[in-house]
Amino acid sequence: MIIAVENSLAQHLHVNSQVIAPSELLETNVWTIRVTGEFMIIMNNLMSLPIIVRYPQRFNDSRSFIAAFKREFLRVLEVSPIPHAKIRMIRDAQFSKVVFTRQIQPETQQQLQMYQNLMMGPNSIIDWEKDPTNAEIALQLAEQTRITNKTTDEEYVVMDIFEDYSITDFKVATHPKLNEHNRRYLYRSLSINDIMNATAVGEKILDDYQGYLESRGTSESIVDRDLDCAADYIGYCEALGESVLDDITLVYHYFINYEKLHNNRPTDTGFHSKSDAFREFGKFLRAEDLFSSEDYDLFVQAISQGIKDLGSKQRMYHLQRIIRDMQRQVRNQREQAIQYVNKQYTIYAELSDYYPKMWRRFTVSGDTRLDMLCFAILAAFNADGHHLFELQQENTHYQLPILDSGFGQSKDITQSWVGDCNLTQEYNLIYDFGDMWNFKIKFEEVKPKRLPAHTSPKIISGFGNGILDDIGGVKGLTQAAKDDPDINAPLNIPKFKNRWSRQIEKIRRSYE
Repeated sequence: MIIAVENSLAQHLHVNSQVIAPSELLETNVWTIRVTGEFMIIMNNLMSLPIIVRYPQRFNDSRSFIAAFKREFLRVLEVSPIPHAKIRMIRDAQFSKVVFTRQIQPETQQQLQMYQNLMMGPNSIIDWEKDPTNAEIALQLAEQTRITNKTTDEEYVVMDIFEDYSITDFKVATHPKLNEHNRRYLYRSLSINDIMNATAVGEKILDDYQGYLESRGTSESIVDRDLDCAADYIGYCEALGESVLDDITLVYHYFINYEKLHNNRPTDTGFHSKSDAFREFGKFLRAEDLFSSEDYDLFVQAISQGIKDLGSKQRMYHLQRIIRDMQRQVRNQREQAIQYVNKQYTIYAELSDYYPKMWRRFTVSGDTRLDMLCFAILAAFNADGHHLFELQQENTHYQLPILDSGFGQSKDITQSWVGDCNLTQEYNLIYDFGDMWNFKIKFEEVKPKRLPAHTSPKIISGFGNGILDDIGGVKGLTQAAKDDPDINAPLNIPKFKNRWSRQIEKIRRSYE
């Protein structure tokens, strides 16, 4: 037992102050200690996971200390977002070789000081009036602390790292009876002839599951519900590079991340229905000898725990993670777009196949996202914004996340900027796939901007007052112009300027 700590605690414990190699600080079984007031902070150096032990002065030998430390570590695992079936696995892995080190690296000192400030400083995040447990304190610290990957400079929240660690490093795999009956599911065989990829296995499981449900006389609506739930879960597993057999407890993570994955949160009744559907899926896997009875019990336990944790007081953690993921995405987008912020692009847009020519010439900042560019063009031509659209450049289709036409190379239009565009190519904005309005877009000029800050698009010139939605496209507009000469009148620039920004915002809201 090696414990190297600060002097305020050294007199109470057996101490060996030998210097540990810096490389050992990257091991999950290396921990560091700091004492502050009545608290002892014990930190896992790889994940910066804090363990809180109170009243360190009460320990007069290493055995009583390590017993308290292990007890508090288990309590943190119990309140953390991990399946209970994995707690013993993680505990054994962390305690296989416990070594406490002197704080020899500046990064470790800074991390411990940050925890001390969050606990005891003037801006402490802990609500001491609620008399939180040690585990609750540790969880709050882990949720509020960010560490930086020096290789990528990307920030990670400690609790996110720990959740990912529990998913990727620990698996509760099923142990099916491998006989001829279920050999069609054996895709991990060492024999090349027996290997099936995870997608093929998932499809086979779903086919057999449908037959299983129908043979039980289940109603059509319940069959559809159960198949949809099973297919969604199998897809979730495949996205993680796993199958339903690789880790029984993945269903827990499926539920606690459900809101993030599906952009909605079912009602309590909805979750009860999903719970029934997953239990039925587990019964099928057991009937196929893919789950043992013990596997099925763990699977059901993970389902119940996932639904409970999503609705419990710890739900704030999951909401925080959703918000953090959104913030990280926005930050990454901004970092990509920042290289174009000092450039101004002059753009020419024209309604295709219409006479007399109806067109607009305007300027935008290079860091304008392509969906915002499309909103500006639609607003400039008086569109209502009640129909789907896409931006095309040869075989590349820039589309809203809600639309995937399946034609050509599809890209998320919210992940690209004007500065990314090929200025030598013509782009086409297709609006309303019934009327098929086609706006040809050309990039005429790019030059440095006088003002580096992001600015709204500015009109330069144009002709025609715009289109009319649901009129039948260009042919309908041509016919309407015979009765309404104002459609083909010169553009009133002052009037246009006053309403353009408001119309852009209106159209943007219609696509949210």
